[in-house]
Amino acid sequence: MNKKAMSSILGLCFIVLLAVTFIINIFTPDKGFSEEENRVLQEKPEFSLSNYMEGRYESKLETYVNDQFLLRNAFIKIKATADVTAGKLESNGVYRCKDNYLMEELTVPSDKLLENTLSSLKQFKRQYKKLDAFFLLAPNAGNILEEKLPNFTRLNDQDQSMDKFFKEIKRYGYTPIDVRDTFAKHTEDTQIYYRTDHHWTTDGAYLAYKQAVKKMKLTDEVTYKPYVVKNDFRGTLASKSGFVNGVNDAIKIYMPYKDKDYNNSVIYYADTKTKTTEFYQLDNLDTKDAYTVFGGSNHPMYTIKTPTKSSKRLLLVKDSYANSFIPFLAQSYREIVVVDPRYFFDNIDDIIKAEEITEVMFLYNANTFFNDNSLEMMLSS
Repeated sequence: MNKKAMSSILGLCFIVLLAVTFIINIFTPDKGFSEEENRVLQEKPEFSLSNYMEGRYESKLETYVNDQFLLRNAFIKIKATADVTAGKLESNGVYRCKDNYLMEELTVPSDKLLENTLSSLKQFKRQYKKLDAFFLLAPNAGNILEEKLPNFTRLNDQDQSMDKFFKEIKRYGYTPIDVRDTFAKHTEDTQIYYRTDHHWTTDGAYLAYKQAVKKMKLTDEVTYKPYVVKNDFRGTLASKSGFVNGVNDAIKIYMPYKDKDYNNSVIYYADTKTKTTEFYQLDNLDTKDAYTVFGGSNHPMYTIKTPTKSSKRLLLVKDSYANSFIPFLAQSYREIVVVDPRYFFDNIDDIIKAEEITEVMFLYNANTFFNDNSLEMMLSS
């Protein structure tokens, strides 16, 4: 067979492969969530003239194609394995750091995203002037544990974005809860972040809670005792990067030490129509994402009712960082309505009125917050 014929056959095979892949992609159901990356995947965007003219449709369509590509996770793992084999210190945006830490790049928001989010928060506070509003924006590990990064590695300046954000929302009437100084003071005596996962640990969440108590003027009468419930946790950063970390993480839960000061809560998950009195779902410790021990998977909306002396009712708008924080917060409110804008598509105004909300708290980690427009979409709808 001559070279020309061989080239024609290879070209034809390549075209057929692309066509088959395209057809399979069309008929393969879209995935909503990536466990490896611990993020919501882009759904197929709806076309509208305004979105097209602003460039949003094309951007979302490109992200959709990348997120839903056939065997996407397999290709990610192949790349990660190649990076590890080559001895690289970075793989899929995750750095192999000192003391067995894995850390991801710090996200810097686009000017447009930050402007839109701030605008929606400003409008929300104008609409609900009587609501006390708090915003806890948590730094990520690469910010607080910068000294553990590989030599000569510099991440994006998260502090600059956080400083700007806190300054703006304070002008609108929000009370910022900035835990950076507190975290920096406790890096030697507390493991604030997991080594293999992007979340803060329960110890880190408790440090943040103690600071929130002061800012939000909460009652803080319960004494907690931490218990290790898992010693071999390997989180999303280990999965995403492919790095084999020598030290597994421990997961702790905090239980009330003095029962007389503790009120049991009733938690109702609207999406699954289930009711429980347990904040910790211990069965999930044996699953791939053991962090879901804190309340299970991400729910669009759920309520927590606690027979406290307080009559205050809180709307908590959050990402997954709040999951290990909420059990501490529950003791200060008669009711907490928890909303995750990434999955919530109803009207937030209806909830505020129906549940007679008296306070609102936003709780995010900076990487998620600066890379997501779901909060702006929820507040603007």
